[in-house]
Amino acid sequence: MEVFVDHYIVLGLPSGEEGIKTSEKEITKAYRSKALKLHPDKSRDNPDAVNDFQRLQSSYEILKDENSRRDFDADLLIRIRQQKVKENRRRKMSEREERSYRTTMARVEEIKIMNMMHEREEIDRVRMMSAMEESKRMRRSYVLDDKTRARLMNNLMR
Repeated sequence: MEVFVDHYIVLGLPSGEEGIKTSEKEITKAYRSKALKLHPDKSRDNPDAVNDFQRLQSSYEILKDENSRRDFDADLLIRIRQQKVKENRRRKMSEREERSYRTTMARVEEIKIMNMMHEREEIDRVRMMSAMEESKRMRRSYVLDDKTRARLMNNLMR
């Protein structure tokens, strides 16, 4: 698989549709400026200086030749459009994921509220049962007290 090289960027020019509009004079000027900086004689301490300078020359040759530049520009435009399509897909997927996340979170919140309501209902039910049992116990104790009182009264009357 070939690695795509943006020749406009290699020369330090703007890429994409803006780079395509660049004039030959601007390309030549950018090349000469970069060549002075990247020339192996000027940057002896850089081990990649030869490769960088060769890449610069190759990019300049492609952009200098009218047919090569036209082919490169067409390829660059295709890549830009493909990138936009990918970004749109990614954004749409992100929007779908965001909607799905919001829906899920709303459902989770709804479930939490329902659980809280059920817990409250259960607490109220337990309190009611407890109150009813307490009431029965109280009634029984009164009944026992009444029976005990009646027995005591009977014993006293004898």
